[in-house]
Amino acid sequence: MKLEFRKKVNHIFLHIGARKLLRFVSMNPHVVEFRLTENCNSRCIMCNAWKNRSVNELSAEEVKDALNQLRGVGIDTVIFLGGEPLLRPDIGEIIKEASLLKFRTIMLVTNGLLLEERAEELLKNGITNLSISVDGFGYSNETIRGIKGGFEKAVNGIQKVQKLKADTNSNVVVSILTNLLMKQNVDTIPELVEVSRDLGIYWSFNLLDSNLDIFKGIPFSDILIEDAERIDKTIDYLIKVRKESPELIFCCEHMLNYARGYLKRENIKKYPCVLGYEALHVGSHGEILPCWIMEPIGNLRATKLCDMVGTKKHRELADRIYRRECPGCTNLCMYNIYSKHLISHVVRCGRKSQKNPRVPPRLAKIET
Repeated sequence: MKLEFRKKVNHIFLHIGARKLLRFVSMNPHVVEFRLTENCNSRCIMCNAWKNRSVNELSAEEVKDALNQLRGVGIDTVIFLGGEPLLRPDIGEIIKEASLLKFRTIMLVTNGLLLEERAEELLKNGITNLSISVDGFGYSNETIRGIKGGFEKAVNGIQKVQKLKADTNSNVVVSILTNLLMKQNVDTIPELVEVSRDLGIYWSFNLLDSNLDIFKGIPFSDILIEDAERIDKTIDYLIKVRKESPELIFCCEHMLNYARGYLKRENIKKYPCVLGYEALHVGSHGEILPCWIMEPIGNLRATKLCDMVGTKKHRELADRIYRRECPGCTNLCMYNIYSKHLISHVVRCGRKSQKNPRVPPRLAKIET
């Protein structure tokens, strides 16, 4: 009880946005993004992950040991990423270990190309959340992701999961994640939302972020939305659907309006980023980072996690992130909307979000 109270106090102090309160905040991350592999079987136009040929990645036993250490420092939510995590033949074994360790949320983010054939394995071993990256409706998804029939494969995989859920009375939360809003897909978002409605799942999105390693070197001028009217039309539609069906759209109105300004490249005020205090990131070779765009605080192959979390270096990096003295990213869409709208977000959006399926606090920056 005392621990839960302390976590709530930490959360409030962080989101108030006053640096003087940081001395009362403990380093207490509760969510981890775990990149299981750099390799990918998509060929996305906005991502370099599919060009990777990574070797010597963490073995199944090393991943299991990492999960034990993460649980030991208080992590209760694990998000498995890639590349494409379903390329790992041992993914079921890894999910089972996370389930045995009683992580509250065990999420896997996939492009869906292998989902249909591996769905039963995932559900049987204890997955709680599945996020399937679909960036466009039909042919537009193929244009963006470079795989013929990719849209149908993803939908077939979701349908298989939904059938297994019904057959086994499972409570797995399923969503479509549109990785990036760009000019190639912005007009098809309503169709994707309706697909999500028909499948009985929810829809969410990410924003362009040139500072992530997998996006560096991508010619963003080829995918940026130049027409403000197209942006307004899509965001207005999403806000309308969110008001009518809050269980369908994960992103609240504050987040959607942040996305509107970001996509229009408006000068958005910088608010503190709490990511360094509330999350950890594990690379496929054991790197431990407070954020994907910052330097590591160590490596699991050389140092125990308990000897890295809360160290002077960890806190210094977290403080730099909080002050936004970092390369910058789009985490404000999810993590710091509270800092700007702390009270009104809780009152206006918190109650509605209770109708939404259980999801971890951060979906931004998913690399599948």
